[in-house]
Amino acid sequence: FEGRIDWASTPTSVISTDIVAPSDDAFRDRGAVRFTFGKETNRGIRGISHIAASGPVPIAVSTAFSRRTGYDVGDVAIFDVMDRLFPVVVRAKVNLFPTMNPGGLGFVVADLDTLMRHLNILSPEVRIVPNEALIDEAPGADGAVRESLLNLPAGVSVRDRDTALESVRLDPLVTAGWRAMVVLAIGIILFTAASGYFTYMLAFANRSRAEMGFLRSLGLSRRQMSALLILEHAVIVVMGLALGTWSGLEMSVRMVSSVAVTDRGEAVLPPFSLVTDWAFMIPIYVAILTIFGIALYALNRSMRRVDLQAIARSEG
Repeated sequence: FEGRIDWASTPTSVISTDIVAPSDDAFRDRGAVRFTFGKETNRGIRGISHIAASGPVPIAVSTAFSRRTGYDVGDVAIFDVMDRLFPVVVRAKVNLFPTMNPGGLGFVVADLDTLMRHLNILSPEVRIVPNEALIDEAPGADGAVRESLLNLPAGVSVRDRDTALESVRLDPLVTAGWRAMVVLAIGIILFTAASGYFTYMLAFANRSRAEMGFLRSLGLSRRQMSALLILEHAVIVVMGLALGTWSGLEMSVRMVSSVAVTDRGEAVLPPFSLVTDWAFMIPIYVAILTIFGIALYALNRSMRRVDLQAIARSEG
């Protein structure tokens, strides 16, 4: 027991616990500890052990569990699992974890090996074993793990995520319907962008012909006129794309949240996580910018052919 006291008492109660503290009553001037214990025991056992082997189990608690119990990050407590006490320390708070319901009383997440070592350290004859496991197949396994799990004996329930997702993809109504909607949506987007912007450009050219002629008469060169047109319309296009992207993301969130409910009207678990496929969206942006470039080029050519004398006579 020389140096720092790296020993802890075995938990015997959730209310009070035994105490291990340094002592001056050392034998032959060597380090010593004083072990003070009460009448409580942990399955008939009390004692001390090294912190490296029996220190607090790091855990993550759900937000609901933290709110109900008051435990926060850094707190140390004694947990009771199947009449076996062990110390824990809260390392993080989480909202979601696979197979766990975030509502209700909440949940606690701990490392399985560390937890089993603490639960079975006092009674190795009667061991506690987990009743659920999450298995992820490593790259290159070629389905060997999945095949072995699907051939387990009766009484063992296996839920395969890939099989469930594949069944949804193979549904002809769902697959064909959504693919048709995607193609139709792309066509509507490009048609609306092209027709709307070309109509705007035509109206702008007719309305601003006199203004462009006036600027030309003041001495602006064709290059300066082109730069002025590009700057004016580039701001409109950039703001339009930014506003359209933001409104599209917001509309997606609201549309999905309104339909992502169970038959009882409750929110589905886990909640939907919207992911935007930017590799799919970038070609659409490129097409819209191409339409913008073509329209701007046509407008620039029409403005270069402005008849200043005709404009002056019509204005006069």
